[in-house]
Amino acid sequence: MSGFESHNATTGRSNASTGGGNASTGGGNASIGGGNASIGGGNASIGGNELTRGDNALTGGNASTGGGNASTGGGNAAMSTLIPSAVGAASSIATWPLGKATARRYLDAYFESANKTLSAFLHKPSILAEWSSDALDPHLLKCIVAFGLFMSDGHRATARAWMQDVQNYAFGRIGRQSVSHLRILVILLRFRFHAGDFSDAWSILAIAARSAFTMRLNYEQNGLDPLLQESNRRLVWAIYQLDCLYSGGMEDLTVCPVERMHIRLPCDERGFEMGSLSKAGYLNDVGFEPGANMDAHAFKLRLLAIRDRILRYTKDVRRKGNSPVESRAAMEALQVELNTFERNLPVELKLTPQRLVVMGHSRQAGTYAGLHALWMMCHCDLYRFCVPGIRESVSKDALAQTPSNFIGYCQQACLNTAVRLCSLWSDLYHLGSSEYFGDEFLAVSIYQVAQILHHLPHLMPGHGENSVASLKEKLTEALQLAAPLKRVYASVGKCLVDSEQLVSALGQGPVARASPDVTATAGMYTAREHLASKHSVLPHLYMDQDPVEDGASSQAASQRHGRGEATHSGLSLGTLNQEQETESGLSEMFLFDPFNMRLNGYYDPNLALPLI
Repeated sequence: MSGFESHNATTGRSNASTGGGNASTGGGNASIGGGNASIGGGNASIGGNELTRGDNALTGGNASTGGGNASTGGGNAAMSTLIPSAVGAASSIATWPLGKATARRYLDAYFESANKTLSAFLHKPSILAEWSSDALDPHLLKCIVAFGLFMSDGHRATARAWMQDVQNYAFGRIGRQSVSHLRILVILLRFRFHAGDFSDAWSILAIAARSAFTMRLNYEQNGLDPLLQESNRRLVWAIYQLDCLYSGGMEDLTVCPVERMHIRLPCDERGFEMGSLSKAGYLNDVGFEPGANMDAHAFKLRLLAIRDRILRYTKDVRRKGNSPVESRAAMEALQVELNTFERNLPVELKLTPQRLVVMGHSRQAGTYAGLHALWMMCHCDLYRFCVPGIRESVSKDALAQTPSNFIGYCQQACLNTAVRLCSLWSDLYHLGSSEYFGDEFLAVSIYQVAQILHHLPHLMPGHGENSVASLKEKLTEALQLAAPLKRVYASVGKCLVDSEQLVSALGQGPVARASPDVTATAGMYTAREHLASKHSVLPHLYMDQDPVEDGASSQAASQRHGRGEATHSGLSLGTLNQEQETESGLSEMFLFDPFNMRLNGYYDPNLALPLI
């Protein structure tokens, strides 16, 4: 449980009073709001105390709220509160449950903030209706409120403690498959991803996927109410989206295979809100049927499937060590897929100066911008294996066997798309929109584009719009565009610092390489076989092995980089032309971090950037 104190909870044996309605956690049908569940042997009501800071907390048992049982609108509640080791026992934990006004504020914050980058699967009107009638599963309520608290103000330690409490509950009933339980797991998954707890997110992702597939939610469920059916679809698509991010084309690490998604794509937000019958298409559909109620998010999910095929292809080429020209037909087929995807976008989702203005000031601004940025990044992913110096480049021997005109074609295609991305981000920046443009790819994409520009200076003009000076200015604007991501993703700050330093270094030539560190050797074989690429999160399969035999040395290394017991900084691995290189200051813990640029396919060990 990631350093948290354990406590005992009885689930499924008693009922939770939520303002008058009782419900057992031991199965049954789930409503849109998630159903009701026992909170562990006692009675609890939804309403009660406002968010206040408490002084007393008991680890390993129940924490009383104010010295005994707290009156919360008609019932008594003894809610166990856990103290995470990363926060410290001295941290004060706010009381739970909250009063109606406070809870509503954080419910609204969840729906407003958490769903800006990931599509909603909870139907807000249904959730609020169940909550107002005290019929909402108290664990689902606590999960939503904690997420809203985390995204809205400075009580992040409290939010983490509440989420850990819910996670302990969820893991305690892991064998009971229900939609209500799966909703809690997916919210936990999203929270851990946003909070930078990538090791927890990695494990929860697999559990959630297995649960969804066990209940066959990856198939259409005819006969259900359209609203419930759409909510279930979106639940599975939420798992799929994060799995695409985490697996990065590595089939061995995929838990939600593209080939097993047999449900309709999410309908548009208005259709979901109104409970309309979905007419959305399927993942592998090529065209766009008139009348299909799909928005930018649905098309982004379809594009993620193409990206998955691109990454599988490029990793296979690099893994075999062959010249990429031998698989030119496969590369061209993937390019045709990208062209067809863009051509079949509905008119309102096309990237034009007029549509950019309209969509850039709409609530779909972030999804629209993310869709087109991802489409461009797919081109960079497809052609980067002919760019020497980045981790996804094929070996020197393979490049030597490749015709120079093929190498030039791939490099120019990669550079052209990187330049287009710079222009897109600059245009978005100059819109002056109050809408939110960030998504899970933005911060990493900025770094990757800067890396491409760094490695292909000979293809850029000395002056003009596409010169290094002009592109540096546009990337600086992109960094400002991505700055709000620091509030949404706990780890993005490190990525933006790395990106800013790399942007500043553009045009200055390579910097001397740092000396290698022996503590990285344990993960080298794993990194070589999985070919950890951009956005991917590679698990340390040597967690139980300490490459530094001297415990004092390990502790000193941790202190040298300012890390406490709980760290998500990750191990830094970089390779150049198939040679396994390491960098100084590497952690012996090969953790998961999609924002760790040194796990990135574009990482260049010749750039001696400071380790974050």
